[in-house]
Amino acid sequence: MRPLLSLALTIICSIGFAQYDSTLRLIFIGDVMGHVPQIQSAYDSSTGRYDYTDVFSELKGLLTSADYSIANLEVTLGGEPFTGYPQFSSPDELVDGLMAAGVNVLVTANNHSVDRGGDGIRRTIDVLAAKNLLFTGTFLDSTDRSIRNPIVLNKNGVKLALLNYTYGTNGIPAPSPYLVNLIDTVSMANDIARAQALGVDDIVVFIHWGNEYERLPNMQQKRLTGWLHGKGVRIIIGSHPHVVQPAEFNRFENDFRLVVYSLGNFVSNQRRRYCDGGLVVLVDLMKQNGKLEVSGVGYIPVWVDTYFSSGKRKYKVFPVGMYEGKSNQFLSAASDSAFKVFVDDTRSLLNANNINFPEVKLVNGEWVVPLLSR
Repeated sequence: MRPLLSLALTIICSIGFAQYDSTLRLIFIGDVMGHVPQIQSAYDSSTGRYDYTDVFSELKGLLTSADYSIANLEVTLGGEPFTGYPQFSSPDELVDGLMAAGVNVLVTANNHSVDRGGDGIRRTIDVLAAKNLLFTGTFLDSTDRSIRNPIVLNKNGVKLALLNYTYGTNGIPAPSPYLVNLIDTVSMANDIARAQALGVDDIVVFIHWGNEYERLPNMQQKRLTGWLHGKGVRIIIGSHPHVVQPAEFNRFENDFRLVVYSLGNFVSNQRRRYCDGGLVVLVDLMKQNGKLEVSGVGYIPVWVDTYFSSGKRKYKVFPVGMYEGKSNQFLSAASDSAFKVFVDDTRSLLNANNINFPEVKLVNGEWVVPLLSR
């Protein structure tokens, strides 16, 4: 795959904010996986090191347009030996690649959190802390949990609490109940109350739930969505199914509710239909007279290309709008076919099921987030 040359193609267009006291853009990113072929691809035998920078390079302008770009890190940084499925441990450089593209917040509670046991959790936390990233979902102990659960995103006069939970850890128990945030409504209610007591403008819950490879949310997801909204959580972002699921935004007279049931895969080696891509979701927030509202929401489909360069398999994630209409100029025939199937599948699903959650389109080289009527 040949890279596009115009940097303008990765810039988000922000409009309509001038009349508000404060604005904040959030970007949410799906499952960051690390299968063995990805690890092998990132290895540079000439340096003996790993480099993931090029994997995410097409997203840099997009992700850096946000105040916070938040991704689900669905591997441990457990150290060598580096392994893929079923018990993931990726090189630390995977996170360097994400950071170079603009990711500045990670959530770490998912079904692979305990793949390397308590030591893997601790090493992952140590690595992320050393890189000065914001992250939550897994913890060293009860003291660490009290500090980073929630984490507070405080910028531009907007203050948000971020909580993160998972349905389970693949049957591998955490050595301590404090190490991984599990979905438990009693514990979650306490966490939400604690977040509200911090005086935040809103609460975001990034939650690992649902059934793998199912393209519609199940009843448990819907019930938990209703429960979270009832507790005052207005922004819910889902991961785990490894496929895209619909998104909903509803505005009421003095309130709003937002849920993305599944972002799908951001990067992985899963090449089956529906699994070879995902969504980047944008949420533009505005604050006036102490009241937080949503000015714009939307999604951008992203797809993972696998190709060979100098005899080596490579991976690259890109927004589909960058290549649409000319994908055959940049992709192999097989990749171009898979790319078009993913785009058609994703749009068909979301056009039929999304509620007030449009696609962010590339217009004259700029991504334009549709403004919501008030």
